[in-house]
Amino acid sequence: MYSRSEFRHACYRAKKGAATSENRQVLALIEPLMEPQHRWENFASEWDVIVTKDNQVKIVFPEKSYDFIHSTLLKAALYDEMGKSFSDLSDREFNIVMQIEQLMLDGVMTWSNYNSLWGVTLDSANNHIKTVMYSKGSSQIEVSEDMIKASMKDADGNPLSQPETNILETKPMTAEQKQQFEEFLARKYNKA
Repeated sequence: MYSRSEFRHACYRAKKGAATSENRQVLALIEPLMEPQHRWENFASEWDVIVTKDNQVKIVFPEKSYDFIHSTLLKAALYDEMGKSFSDLSDREFNIVMQIEQLMLDGVMTWSNYNSLWGVTLDSANNHIKTVMYSKGSSQIEVSEDMIKASMKDADGNPLSQPETNILETKPMTAEQKQQFEEFLARKYNKA
């Protein structure tokens, strides 16, 4: 039996008028299921194909609900954590899970890190689900004592010199500055 991606590939080839003899063998399984409104021109925008758990091909509406997709994937993550089989999912849910498993990056995306390390987006204009990696946040490293000591030396390893005078030294206020400051304080705190 063919996979959903093989069925969809053949359908896209038929949509473009470029079906090969191999594609025609796959399309021969779909064409008997097609109704008059199922035309190759509107494949993926108005109808799509799925493969059920018992390997039957069905024509369905394309998945357009992000909320349903997201809740299905959360359910799949829970099933995976519990060691429960995906065969308990509905056909609609099962095909979403199978589609996402084909898009998962091996070794990086797992069901246990769904929604924390990666997620999905839905391009509703093209009825296309994509997986996306979430940002890991800052790539800032922890500063160690050795790094601080090394920063106090020049390229040759010699200690950096310290300035002889403090650049931010304080100076006493002039009589005019003192008067302005007292007037400011009086205005601010003696409003009556």
